[in-house]
Amino acid sequence: MKVTKRVEHLLRKGHKSRELIESGFPKSVVTKVSRQLRRERTAPEAKVPERTTQTEGHVQCLPELPRNIRKPLRKTRAAAYNLQKVDSVLKLLPQVTALLAALRQFGTRRHESCPYKEDGLCTLETWSKREEVPQGIGEPVHVENEKSEWCIKPSLFYCAICTAYLESRLDDAESEVSGNPLSGAKYEITCKGCGSRGWIASAIKCTKCGRETYWGWWPKKE
Repeated sequence: MKVTKRVEHLLRKGHKSRELIESGFPKSVVTKVSRQLRRERTAPEAKVPERTTQTEGHVQCLPELPRNIRKPLRKTRAAAYNLQKVDSVLKLLPQVTALLAALRQFGTRRHESCPYKEDGLCTLETWSKREEVPQGIGEPVHVENEKSEWCIKPSLFYCAICTAYLESRLDDAESEVSGNPLSGAKYEITCKGCGSRGWIASAIKCTKCGRETYWGWWPKKE
């Protein structure tokens, strides 16, 4: 056996370097082998991942699916996506149902008290041709009169969103405001003495007792 191998064997067995030198082995050989063994003990061991069949520089790829399997798989994924959309719609269905029921009930009350209802038809607006009647607001009905017009038998949903009631209320409010002599005076009259605007008042007299008072706007006291 060579000296190097013998020294390595003895060091691995647990003998000390000093013992080998004292026994007659060359100091240079003992020192060199001792250093090599020390490096081996301190060098980090490369850990191989468990259950891995891959080697360095090689990536294991999955086999490509056959064509007769890929097409049904795509259809299955598309069906799953469509089912998710249907599930989202079904979750909103109770809320939509409640909203439609409320609109139907509100539209029924509006239809019963509508001033533009005549023989079940809406006379708020008429059309000269059937093609001009907007879709979705009710059933078109031809009325034989002097103008030969088209009306609608309104749907309850159309009655629920109809603004004719609000328009009549706005017309009444506009007429009431226009009949007030002080309407808009707060924003139109400017004092020629001090230049202030909006601080005006009008004398009001009780027609029963004759007492006079003022009604208007006063600046805040500082």
